[in-house]
Amino acid sequence: MANKEIITLANGLRVAVDEMHDVETVSVGVFVNTGSRNETVEINGISHFLEHMAFKGTAKRSARQIAEEFEGIGGRINAYTSKERTVYYAKVLKKHAEFAVEFLADILQNSTFDKVELEKERGVILQEIAMTNDTPDDIVFDYFQEAAFPKQALGRSILGPVKNIKKFSRDHFVDYIGKQYNYQNMCVVAAGNIKEADLVKWSKKYFTNLGDNKIKTVEKAKYKGGDFRKEKKLEQVNLVMGFEGFSYLDENYYTAQILANCLGGGMSSRLFQEVRENRGLAYSTYAFNSSYADGGLFAIYAGTTPQKANELISATRVEIQKICEKITDAELNRVRNQFEASLLMAKESTSTRMQKLGGDILAMNRLMSDAEILKKITAVKKSDVVKLAQKIFIGKEPTFAAIGKVSKVSDFAAI
Repeated sequence: MANKEIITLANGLRVAVDEMHDVETVSVGVFVNTGSRNETVEINGISHFLEHMAFKGTAKRSARQIAEEFEGIGGRINAYTSKERTVYYAKVLKKHAEFAVEFLADILQNSTFDKVELEKERGVILQEIAMTNDTPDDIVFDYFQEAAFPKQALGRSILGPVKNIKKFSRDHFVDYIGKQYNYQNMCVVAAGNIKEADLVKWSKKYFTNLGDNKIKTVEKAKYKGGDFRKEKKLEQVNLVMGFEGFSYLDENYYTAQILANCLGGGMSSRLFQEVRENRGLAYSTYAFNSSYADGGLFAIYAGTTPQKANELISATRVEIQKICEKITDAELNRVRNQFEASLLMAKESTSTRMQKLGGDILAMNRLMSDAEILKKITAVKKSDVVKLAQKIFIGKEPTFAAIGKVSKVSDFAAI
């Protein structure tokens, strides 16, 4: 079974493996502790652009070779950027595990940022921004984030503004890598049919030419709350209502996750039952707790027609008031069972187990077992959930964001 310990190499790179001998695949990931939160206003969007450029050619591989080589072995490769991290990952047959490690090391360390490829990818990202702006149930979260954390890196978009995307040059990428990509700031992880000793050996062999510069500390999250509305001719109004949440390091983290599930985490949740099943006000509504290293957001999303928006807001407010009063044994047990099932189901996926390793290392610099998580979930009592609901919702500054025909939506004071 899994070794699951963190091994730190001489250069500071952390390595961890979750061994699964009964599968035929390996998922490998390189997690870099940098994202849009590490950007100034002038370079907002560069983390995501850089992640794209990693696939556009290295000193030894052209952009076409990168695509063809990986698909030639039947592998899958991808990457994503979040507020706090950039992740490059691959899934391959076990016999190609070393190739995957070498490949990821190459695109991370040796990208050439070729001018022709850069211009092509600039066009792709501008299209991605346009697509997001045209997707109301996507862009509303950017508006919500900005209202909650105004004039802060944490409140800015991951994609960045068009004006920045248009100006980025090769020098911007080289400078950003020099400042944010070093071995102390990243880890290499794998889950599947791979030996720990092999990943350690390959990581030593291939991760050799990044600097060891000191990473600049990010500005502390300062939740403000506020109101944002954008008038747009749409069939639906997309709404996000929320409050200050909790860091993933906070002792209330798991209680907040349980609260989110009770309120709007599935078909049996209060919001789904009342808003969708009983009243037919929305096709989709859910609650979530977005967590960062030093803060978070507890929020509720829904989409409805302009005529029903105020009724939906009112119904949501009633459900918030009710959950500040009590939750039932049945609800708590159901949510605990959901957590346990999702943890156990995730164990069947090499990709999910690899993602958990990388997430644990960047968040806590230690690995958390499923047993430890379940213990924390089981320890949460009904009274803990109610107290936390009161702490989040009562007398606190809310954040509200809406896009669509918003002229008839209740004003912020009423919400």
